[in-house]
Amino acid sequence: MVLMNMISDSKDAVLPFSELPVQYRQGAEPRPIEKDEFETAEKLLEKAVAVYNEKTSEDFVTFMAENPASNWAQTDLFIELNKYYRQYISFFNEKGDRCLWINLFCRPVGDWKTHRVHVEGGGVCFFSIGLNLDTGKRFDFIVNDKK
Repeated sequence: MVLMNMISDSKDAVLPFSELPVQYRQGAEPRPIEKDEFETAEKLLEKAVAVYNEKTSEDFVTFMAENPASNWAQTDLFIELNKYYRQYISFFNEKGDRCLWINLFCRPVGDWKTHRVHVEGGGVCFFSIGLNLDTGKRFDFIVNDKK
């Protein structure tokens, strides 16, 4: 089943290939996204976020030890996937692998159901990730425009 612009969850949108960031378009081709790919993508996304949160936790402990007067809270730094809106763009990479780029953000921005959200800043409220569904590898996990 091919999905375009409509997923049962109102926090998700499938965008056309034309909305894919330019750095991923070289040698890429548009492709439809299949319903069963969302489950695979979710598992890969959960793994990536777990690694990010673990590293962030370690950095937070170090920072707080060095800056005990800081008023930062761990909740300001961690990603909780269930709180995010998502945009999905599917494509074949230059090798012909099925890839999925996911853009995630805490609150709706502009015409997010049809156009890619791009912001600079925003902490963990904005992040994106590329997934190769054929190899199971992720690429370019970017939080707040930083790899």
